[in-house]
Amino acid sequence: MSAKRRPTQVDVARLARTSRQTVSLVVRDDPRVAPQTRSRVLSAMDELDYRPNIAARALAAHNSRFIGIILVGITNPFYADLCDALRSRCEERGLIPLVAISGRHRDSCIVCAERLVHMGVEGLTVVSPPLGAEDLDRIGTQVPTVLLTHNSGPGSVDLVHTDDETGARMATRHLLENGFEPVAHLGYDRAIPGDSAGARRRGFLAEARRAGTEPLSVDLMTTTVEDAVRGLLRAHGPGIGFCCHNDLVALEVMRVLADRAPAGGHDHGITGFDNSRIASHPAISLTSIDQRTADLADAAVELLGERIDGRTGQVDRVCAPTLVRRDSSHPRGTPDVGASPLADNLS
Repeated sequence: MSAKRRPTQVDVARLARTSRQTVSLVVRDDPRVAPQTRSRVLSAMDELDYRPNIAARALAAHNSRFIGIILVGITNPFYADLCDALRSRCEERGLIPLVAISGRHRDSCIVCAERLVHMGVEGLTVVSPPLGAEDLDRIGTQVPTVLLTHNSGPGSVDLVHTDDETGARMATRHLLENGFEPVAHLGYDRAIPGDSAGARRRGFLAEARRAGTEPLSVDLMTTTVEDAVRGLLRAHGPGIGFCCHNDLVALEVMRVLADRAPAGGHDHGITGFDNSRIASHPAISLTSIDQRTADLADAAVELLGERIDGRTGQVDRVCAPTLVRRDSSHPRGTPDVGASPLADNLS
């Protein structure tokens, strides 16, 4: 049995004894429609169970209140936290968030952006996009756009991000001061201008060299976290500090080390980056760099609103990171004492 055909504006117009254009005006709540005609159209819509095409209404009205949010994935707990914060800020301002998951491929990210633009979104918030300046400019010239957790971009888009270099320096210094040596950075060498991975690696290298220690950096684009950790343990033995690109990498490091932890105290230090909600769970207790997720979301929605209202000059909003210390990086050899709520700034 074939599915019932969805009623159209032509069907409504035929039943209401009017034109399709008039039905369209009623759908848009246009005041020019006479009350008696409006009543007939609404009755016909109810009888046919007609539901307006939201995307079509948005294109016609030019004020859809839709905001597109493009994420590269949802398995990273930071992206989930940030998406929830963006959703909340949008709804507080009467905006309707539409979330798209692009993956880390350029073409799929562009397709996501184009589809949202065609649906009539008033603005886009793009998180960590795998796109170059030319791609970003093409998007930014079509619709007001804010890049989140991205450190550079063309003038057609706004930027909202943490000071990634400073955050990585904080984590590196913390591990060194707590007696972990060598300190190894586990991150990604992505050839994307403005990508946070490059900034965090630069911060790690700068702080390690300042401290006079030979920096170790592992590119997770070419190996797995498990192989990287096991290789570092074979080469350097106990006492390594793992400065991780984000909390997701740090959690994987913790998994690999779980069966190696000595009963008497810490023999390895681990720091993440993001301070996602899972990092504070007592069973995890991960030291992490706090990107101030709520502030990032506030700034992104605020700047997007300004872009929608007509501002054209670029704004680059940078949030200062803090280090949140927990069990995963207690001084080497000390027993666990529970998560610490203290947050440090880089001096």
